[in-house]
Amino acid sequence: MLRAALALTMIVLLGAHVGSPDVFFTGNAGPYPVDVVVRPPQVVPGLAEVLVRTTDPGVTGVVIRPVYWRAGTRGAPPGDAATRLPGSPSTFTGQLWLMAAGPYSVHVVVAGPRGSGMAVVPVAAVATGQLALSQRLRWLLATLGILLLAGVVTAIHAAVGESQVEPGEPVPPQRQRRARNATLISLPLLALVVFGGARWWQAEATAYRRTLDRPLPTRTTIRDSAGARVLVLEVLDSAWRAGARGPLMPDHGKLAHLFVASADSLDGFAHLHPAMPSATTFESPLPPLPAGRYRLYADVVHENGMQRTLTDSFVVTGVGAPASARLDPDDAWFDGRATRVGASARAAIGNGMSIEWTGPPSPAAGAVGALRFTLADSAGKAIQVEPYLGMLGHAVVMRRDGGVFIHLHPSGTSSMASEMALAIRDRGDTTPDGRLRLRDESMSMGTRQSLPMRTISFPYAFPSAGSYRVWVQLRVSGAVRTAAFDVDVASPPASDAR
Repeated sequence: MLRAALALTMIVLLGAHVGSPDVFFTGNAGPYPVDVVVRPPQVVPGLAEVLVRTTDPGVTGVVIRPVYWRAGTRGAPPGDAATRLPGSPSTFTGQLWLMAAGPYSVHVVVAGPRGSGMAVVPVAAVATGQLALSQRLRWLLATLGILLLAGVVTAIHAAVGESQVEPGEPVPPQRQRRARNATLISLPLLALVVFGGARWWQAEATAYRRTLDRPLPTRTTIRDSAGARVLVLEVLDSAWRAGARGPLMPDHGKLAHLFVASADSLDGFAHLHPAMPSATTFESPLPPLPAGRYRLYADVVHENGMQRTLTDSFVVTGVGAPASARLDPDDAWFDGRATRVGASARAAIGNGMSIEWTGPPSPAAGAVGALRFTLADSAGKAIQVEPYLGMLGHAVVMRRDGGVFIHLHPSGTSSMASEMALAIRDRGDTTPDGRLRLRDESMSMGTRQSLPMRTISFPYAFPSAGSYRVWVQLRVSGAVRTAAFDVDVASPPASDAR
């Protein structure tokens, strides 16, 4: 039933998600734990679907509210009460109008016996598709249009002809000729109106298509620097180069999180944090990955709270000198086979430690839940996990053909930098030229404490059937450990797909 409530859409690029448009959040709304899923609309203005699930049986109500980044809470509409999902009293659903393109924050206010609390979920509202008319509706509208035109012609003939004589009197020949002439004159005029309307409709459709969210044009090259390979990603988009898309802000202390994976086998993988020598260029030393063709995804956050993923591909030839000494301390890479998810899916991560995929064992597209993993040291006990970029874990999901990519945290899919940017703008903590007043202590954004962990999970729903690779990254004893899993995602059951 939850899958039916959030039926998935076509594969699109949306914000910082490639082919995975839904937004997932796990956290707290004050004293109440909540899981939130937001399905943004394909068209803007459009309706976003919101699902809120809580494990607290005392929750009495949920109110959801869309807050646009320019308007803030002072200019936002009042919230709408979500309704309980039939058959699931702990789940609430609702719809929100997102009226303008750009970053929003969806405020989820939960009420219960311990008062009320609020969770803030950043959502990117962008046009990602164009709704098509079904063939049946096309024929129906065409038939109604023909009948309407016939009615107009008939009305003109009658207005000039029989409507000018007394009831029951015959229409004089002269009046009949005038009626025929008026009808003949009206036909080309009506044709002109229909043709002009069709041209206007096509112009509007063309203008709308120009607003669709598309990957920004980029160029990726590899240059040699003292024998080491340096990956250079250049943004070619004219609006970006003119500064119209706004400056970037750090997310977990980094201006960009760059992921590369071998296009053929997916065995080569790296999570890098490039420098920005200019406003349009990202540069990072390339770790010792094997030769081959690679896909690239770079997550960035603008100061207006907009999350974006830059995409490209490049080819690695030969083997360059090791660049380990010049890499960012938080960079990590993995070169090896994945563990296939099945009856048992345990991946070794060194020193006798392992990460085991524990759910879902046979995922289906659209099944709202979480990717769950069990951690164990050589004695089968919990692992002391240290913060990695402010989080206790990271996961990357990629469909084998590259059509789906997403970077997950235990808190969900949204960027904490986006949430912070929206909060800063809402309270007006900006400079006269509109820049955010960022404080150094807020740049890392996340936990700074290590914890003994036995399990870790990432809220998510695979958007489509297919073969996927999932990488999980943890920091243990100062080193980033990476495990890779291959999982086959089935099509949703027919009862959920309807």
